[in-house]
Amino acid sequence: MSKPSPLDPKILKHCAAALRTLSHPDRLRIVEALEKGPLDVSELTSRLRRPQAAVSQHLMRLRAHGLVAADREGRVARYRVAHAGCLTILGCIRSHFAK
Repeated sequence: MSKPSPLDPKILKHCAAALRTLSHPDRLRIVEALEKGPLDVSELTSRLRRPQAAVSQHLMRLRAHGLVAADREGRVARYRVAHAGCLTILGCIRSHFAK
């Protein structure tokens, strides 16, 4: 079995930034809520039981790193997971820490 080659430093830097973004419990909960499909801010606010301003700020950070995306439906933005790696990370958390 051959040893895997080292990852490119640029990739490592990008991954570290994404992991830092996901490292907040509320942001992980947002990704978990979006796992089943798109939601708007008011739906996320209800599910997370967090203030709308806090949810919006977390969404802004997740969007800035390309982890979630928003699709407009009239005046309402519906958020969805944009990077499948987020769901892989949730799976790792479930299998390693939620026992």
